Amino acid sequence: MRRFCPSLTDLQAFEVAARHSSFTRAAQELCVTQGAVSKQVKHLEEFVGIELFLRIRQGLVLTEAGRSYLTKIQAGLGQIEAATVELIAHQGQGGTLNLTCMPTFGARWLIPRLTAFMRLRPDIHVEFLPHRQGYDFSTPELDAAVRFGEGIWPGSGADYIVGREILPVCSPRLIPGGCAAPADLLAYPLLHHTSALEGWRDWFEQAGCDTRRSLEGARFDQYALLSQAAAAGFGVALIPRCLIEDELRDGKLAVAIQLPIRARMGYYLCYPEQKANLPTLQAFRAWLMEVSRAAEPQPQEDTLSDLK
Repeated sequence: MRRFCPSLTDLQAFEVAARHSSFTRAAQELCVTQGAVSKQVKHLEEFVGIELFLRIRQGLVLTEAGRSYLTKIQAGLGQIEAATVELIAHQGQGGTLNLTCMPTFGARWLIPRLTAFMRLRPDIHVEFLPHRQGYDFSTPELDAAVRFGEGIWPGSGADYIVGREILPVCSPRLIPGGCAAPADLLAYPLLHHTSALEGWRDWFEQAGCDTRRSLEGARFDQYALLSQAAAAGFGVALIPRCLIEDELRDGKLAVAIQLPIRARMGYYLCYPEQKANLPTLQAFRAWLMEVSRAAEPQPQEDTLSDLK
């Protein structure tokens, strides 16, 4: 069945004429005659059955309908152009994977390892889109996202990466030599991540301690800030080991007590269900799962979905 869609030539003529408010300047950009542009726009107006421009002596003025239509088609034309450029650049091989990622995780864990993927698959370009809270997979260009949570998001596949191995850390000067028992930590300020406010309560509960003071203390919205606060001596923080390897090695942070406890929340690779078979996503996911198993061995049930 033929789609109810005007010709691409007519749409391009309309978009360029709208940008320049002139058939003459649109013709110059498109390398055609002014009459050709005018004819194409007129053909589009006849197709949709509504006037898109007001023709005045000073040039062209979009009607309200024309302005609304322009806003909606510009994104589509841009996507067609981007897809064509990508196809030409990669000659049908590889492509681009559009990803959003938690800033601290991206900087401290993913980016340092990503060169290995680039060597393995030089035909795939990973592009980081702006990080947005909520990860709106209705945005057509977004292919996948790294999210922090318990691994269940409606409408999304989710595969555990790392992050559930958490450590209570602080400045080496705050607790020289560390604590002898978990309850000893309650004598110090507790620092929290705003997305994991139950973290300390879960930790003390698993350690068999009183949890009534577990929500007290300062809160930070990024692990980068939380680790800096702990290193500066603000208190004791619960932080995924994967984010603070450098600080532990350099002695900026010290483990307050050696008590390995597994958190409920971690970092997951998420993707819309309709893109599960995207070749670039499949390749990236396979590599990432192999890297994550080497970085933090996990039970089989942590992998919540599998791409076929």
